[in-house]
Parts: sequence; structure tokens; C-alpha cells
Amino acid sequence: MQEGLDCVIFATGLCKLPSESTMMDDIDEKMGKKLKWFGQSDTIQTDYIDYMDELASDIGVKPNLLLLFLTDPKLALKVYFGPCTSYQFCLMGPGKWDGARNAILTQWDRILKATRTRIVHSSEEPFPLLPWLKILALAFLLVALLLMFY
Repeated sequence: MQEGLDCVIFATGLCKLPSESTMMDDIDEKMGKKLKWFGQSDTIQTDYIDYMDELASDIGVKPNLLLLFLTDPKLALKVYFGPCTSYQFCLMGPGKWDGARNAILTQWDRILKATRTRIVHSSEEPFPLLPWLKILALAFLLVALLLMFY
């Protein structure tokens, strides 16, 4: 995403950099927030989603959720409640990708497929009533214990 912002700024000129004093004020404000959120030792950390949303807004690729809810509610729900992946920044704006919708709708399928390295076939039990017999035996045992103590 950062290189996308660099390309938009330097190659196309679509996005203009603010003045140096404005950028320094923004840095000071963000460092103050990071200091309160992460503490003194971890001020280099940042919140991933906030950072990506800010960069996407600067480039002009942040998805408009209201427009998505009106035009494609299923996709809007996946973008809003699903994981924050880079596919959602390919839905609108410069560098729009036609496969982004399908990638967002199927991302959980691809994640789960990677965890299923083998298929386990269920085996038929030789005696299907065995679990019921175990439960019945346990019930008789409990009744016998209750009768013995009363």
C-alpha cells in the first residue's frame, strides 16, 4: 500500500503532499496517540487497520461501504465484518481489479482449504448400537448406586 501511495504521488501527481509543517504536526499528533496506546517502549508500532485505511483514503482506493451496501450487500458485509485484506482496496479507485469481489467472497474458503491437508473418511462402526448400550449401562449403574445408598 505504501508503494501505491508513492506511485500516486510521484508518478501520476494525482495526490499532492501537504506542507512540511502540516506533515510534522500530523507526525507529532500520531506519535502522541501511539504513546498513549502502546506505551513508551513500543511507539514504533501502529494499528494496522487504521494505517491501511489512512493510506487507502490518501490514494483514493478506500471502499465506500455505503455504496457497497446499496449495490452489493453481500460483498459489503464481507468487507465490513470479514478480515481486513488488501483485496478490499482493489474494489474502487485507481488500480481497480475485477477479481477483487470474488477474492473477498472466497477468502475464507482458501484459508480453510490450506488447513485441510488430507481427507479423513468416516468409518462405519461394526455395531451401531454400541454407543446406546454404553449410555444405558451408565444409567443402570447410576440407578444401582442410588438404590444402594438409599
